[in-house]
Amino acid sequence: MTDTTDVEHHIQVAAETEIRGDDATVIVRRIRTPKGERLELRTDDDVLRADALGLESLSWQDLDVFSDFLGYEYDLADRAESDADDEVDCEFTLSNEYADIVVRSVDSPDGDRLVIEAPKKHFSVRVDAEGLAGLAAQDTSIFSEFLETPHGPGGHAH
Repeated sequence: MTDTTDVEHHIQVAAETEIRGDDATVIVRRIRTPKGERLELRTDDDVLRADALGLESLSWQDLDVFSDFLGYEYDLADRAESDADDEVDCEFTLSNEYADIVVRSVDSPDGDRLVIEAPKKHFSVRVDAEGLAGLAAQDTSIFSEFLETPHGPGGHAH
């Protein structure tokens, strides 16, 4: 599900964008590795790589999960943000045999956001740079915890 290898010479960067916030900047990359496509989140201190299935499991998490990563209340969880005024800066898909994910970097009226959408499951999550930095600092085992509900909060496929 996730790739923790640091062997950079076997990685091809297929797309790259940056999500900036007041307290963090995260480089977001679609990479190709010998084990398949991954989304890479990179800060000055941390790197996290996740495949489509791991990202799909993230898409149905309550935004309060980011409070756990950050160690303080994640204020984005309290705000309802509309995507009506988003300007898409970068968009790509990640796929494997288990999941298809659409990733969008958007410039919204509230600032940069990364949207991770699982179209077949009808779930998506909008995250700012601070939330992404908190996620990047996690061990890849976090996705195993997310997958304890493999078909989302309803417990079955849509």
